[in-house]
Amino acid sequence: MRGKSFFTKDDFKRAFANITEGSQAVALSRLIDAGWIVSPWQNFYVIVPIQYKLKGEVPPSYYIDELMQFLGRKYYVSLLTAASLHGAGHQRAMSFFVTADGAALRNGVRSGTKLLLFQKKDIDLRFTKEVRTEGGYMNVSLPLMTALDLVQDERKVGGLSRVAEILYELSEKLELNEGQLELIRQYGCPILQRFGYLLRVLQLNDLETQWFDLCMKTGVKFKFTALKPSVAKRDDNERDKRWKIIINQEMDIDEI
Repeated sequence: MRGKSFFTKDDFKRAFANITEGSQAVALSRLIDAGWIVSPWQNFYVIVPIQYKLKGEVPPSYYIDELMQFLGRKYYVSLLTAASLHGAGHQRAMSFFVTADGAALRNGVRSGTKLLLFQKKDIDLRFTKEVRTEGGYMNVSLPLMTALDLVQDERKVGGLSRVAEILYELSEKLELNEGQLELIRQYGCPILQRFGYLLRVLQLNDLETQWFDLCMKTGVKFKFTALKPSVAKRDDNERDKRWKIIINQEMDIDEI
C-alpha cells in the first residue's frame, strides 16, 4: 500500500526494532512459507505481487534492477534473454541471463527461474537501454552487444549454430555505424572475426561489408583463428581468407 515492493533484512530489522532477532527470523520465515514474500538472494526480499501469489514465483525481470542495486553492481540483461526481448529466439529461454561487473556471482534457481550470472570486468551502459518492467526498469544490452556476447559465450547458449539462428533474427535490428566503434574495441579480435564470418555464412552481405569496414577502422589485425576454439584444428580444414577463420566446425542452420 505504501508502494514498496522490495526490502532488505536491515530494512526489516529497523521496521521491527521492538522485537528480538529470533522473532524477526520466525516472522520472515512464516511470510515466505505463506507466499507473501520471496527471497531471491540472501538478505534481499521481494513482496509477491498479487498476480504472482498463486504461482508463488516472481520473474527476475520484476526485481533484477533492485537486486543489483542491493549488491552494488553495474549490470545488464544479456545473451538469450536480451535476444528474446529484441524479438529473436525460436522459443522463450528457460533461464534469465544477466552480466554484472565485480567478482563472480553464484548461479542458481531464484524464485522458480534459473538465474545465470556472467562476469564482465567493465560494463559500458552506453550500449544498453532501459526497458520498463512491472517492478520498474532493467538494463538490457542493445542488439549489437547482445550479438557479440552470444558469439563470445556460444558454448553457454547452445553452440554456434544456435547463435547463428539468433543472429539472423537479430539482423534487422543491428546498427553498424561509427557510433559502435567504442563497443567493438571492447571485444577480442577473434570474436570480431567469428561474428563477421557468421554474417557471411548467413549471406547478410550488406551487414558483412559494413562490419568489415568498422573492424578496419578500429585498427585490428586479423590472424587466423579457429571458428570453434574448443575443437581441434586439422591441416585440411578450409579457411576463410577475408575473416581469417579456420573452419573447424560445420554449421547446421537449416531452420533459417
